[in-house]
Amino acid sequence: MRWGLSISLSEELANPNVVAEVAVIAEEAGWDGVFVWDHLWNRTLAPFADPFVTLAAIAIATERIRVGTLVTALPRRRPQLVAQATTSLDRLSGGRMLLGLGLGVDSHGEFSVFDEPAADDRSRARALDAGIDLLKQMLAGRPVAEADDRITTLAGVQQPRVPIWIAGKARYKAGPRRVRRHALEGLALVGADTWSPDHVTTALQAGGLSAGQIDLALVGGVHPDPQALNEAGATWCIPEIPPGTTASDATRIAGTPPR
Repeated sequence: MRWGLSISLSEELANPNVVAEVAVIAEEAGWDGVFVWDHLWNRTLAPFADPFVTLAAIAIATERIRVGTLVTALPRRRPQLVAQATTSLDRLSGGRMLLGLGLGVDSHGEFSVFDEPAADDRSRARALDAGIDLLKQMLAGRPVAEADDRITTLAGVQQPRVPIWIAGKARYKAGPRRVRRHALEGLALVGADTWSPDHVTTALQAGGLSAGQIDLALVGGVHPDPQALNEAGATWCIPEIPPGTTASDATRIAGTPPR
């Protein structure tokens, strides 16, 4: 089992230098990954920092830990720019980048305030699927048919490309099925206060997947029996550092060994 931290980027944690310092402390304490949120704001309407800029600061400051987004709301971003940022970060980090993708939400107006076309879950799902198809080609540094067979992005360090995780909600089938349909590397589950092996088994079965076939991350909540979760097929436990957390509290959490 690996352990990661998923950090919101608002208020005191909207400073990439501060988050990079938290990541250094997490690495020293034995955490295996530091991941960041991709939002414009949350219910407090406090603005967030850019996730890719923040990941660049983390990548430069650390040596070992995995870094990545949990998760990038692809329907409100251009796939070619996400690919460019992702492979650049993979090269910057020496092959430690991981790209988490999701539908995004409009609970606080991140789409509707800007009249984004993907205004509901169904249209965002279509945009996500189309974007994944493009990203798989772009991240590998291959010619992209939809771009006049041009290579849009220099490949990263990891081969055949940077791994992609898809967000999914506990006990919902869409996330696991999307992982299977696109032959992706991982599933990032959210939506449980306390994670159990049944959450893991249900998700794998929903996607027609088996334990060990993909990375399966349990994001947020608490993880009372990591060994049982791992035996069921989970590979990452990732507590969250939510909006409103002070820099000192984030530092304290990061400095506490995860096991």
